[in-house]
Amino acid sequence: GSGVVGHRGGRMAALTSKAVNTLVRERLLAVIKEVRTASGWKVLVVDQHAVRVISSACKMGEIIEEGVTLVEKLEIERQPDRAVEALYLMAPTEGNIDRLLQDFTDPSKAKYAYAHVYFTTHLPNNLLAKLKQNAFLVSRVRTMRELHLQFLAVERLSYTLDLPDALHNLFS
Repeated sequence: GSGVVGHRGGRMAALTSKAVNTLVRERLLAVIKEVRTASGWKVLVVDQHAVRVISSACKMGEIIEEGVTLVEKLEIERQPDRAVEALYLMAPTEGNIDRLLQDFTDPSKAKYAYAHVYFTTHLPNNLLAKLKQNAFLVSRVRTMRELHLQFLAVERLSYTLDLPDALHNLFS
């Protein structure tokens, strides 16, 4: 190929050879797989947006095959299980950061043994600074990454940004 993005045999063909939902599924499952724990098991803690991202691309059986024993919603009260490590998948919002901080206020109140925190989009500096203020949480975080998955993979070649008011906001 000539290297021109639109060329039939060039990079565009390579970029579109996999379905969008397949790429998202592979990325999510790779993240879950890379979180290695002593027991081999982990809890997946997700916010409302992450639930939608995961359900648009993965089946529950695929997640369980990667060692997830339980999927819990970040927004609801959860029972502590200090014997397991938790993989948090969430948007970096003030409310979600506050919930994560509540899960690791101090050793006697920790919900999980360790945290592997994955954000669906960029973590703003002010929220990172807020996380850094909690020394116990900092000592319990094993992984922290941004995944840039702020969209839903709808079909093979389509996705949505899940912005229901986008047209109204653009044209009013």
